[in-house]
Amino acid sequence: MLRSMFILLSGLTALQAQEITSAIPGPPAVRVHGEATVPADPDQAEFDLGVVTEGANVQTATETNASQIRTVMQQLRAILPNGDIKTINFSVNPNYQYPKEGGPAIINGYTASNTVRLVLVDLALLAKVIEIALHSGANTINRLTFTLKDESPVRARALANAASQAQAGAEALATSLKFRLGRLIRVEEGQPVVVSPARQFNFGRAESTDMTPIAPGTINIHADVNLTYEILDQDRNVKSSSGKLNSDTSQR
Repeated sequence: MLRSMFILLSGLTALQAQEITSAIPGPPAVRVHGEATVPADPDQAEFDLGVVTEGANVQTATETNASQIRTVMQQLRAILPNGDIKTINFSVNPNYQYPKEGGPAIINGYTASNTVRLVLVDLALLAKVIEIALHSGANTINRLTFTLKDESPVRARALANAASQAQAGAEALATSLKFRLGRLIRVEEGQPVVVSPARQFNFGRAESTDMTPIAPGTINIHADVNLTYEILDQDRNVKSSSGKLNSDTSQR
């Protein structure tokens, strides 16, 4: 009785495996992967310039700050009349002093901070802009980042190179495994095209214009593509019990 039950269960398992195998939809196909990274020279810079001032009271700190940032903006507008310059932050905070003998902190003046963000589309002016800003009253430089004005052409080249690599892989498999490639039946971007993080420089409190030369480096744009081709005249066929051809070869 136990032997009969074992044979019956084994037969059911084999039947289920046949149904799963024979249920693979579509024609035999090969799926190949291609990826490419294209470097590009940045053509745009974005950075923050700030004025930090201190005063015995809120009014003194803010008025001094307003005067300095006004001068900075005027000087920047003079050399960048159409420049993208905007205020992104303004704050006034008390300065606390803690008694050595302990006890509650006391307010010992105020610090005002005003930050503007500048997008520079002519990198040749970068050193000059920083120098003028510092000479006219700016005393902080942060978040200097190099980017691309338009990423689309570089993205397109990366996608094209990735697709070419995938196509070459499919042709190599066809030659090696002795089958012919049929029509291209699916194109997938394996993951979103991504831009490698741009280099970012932080100078903090800038006391002079004597700074190390800045090298923008390159920006890398990556593309990832999957192509699926129909297989024709495959010499090594894999058949289910129903006699249908089921073959799916992948290259990663």
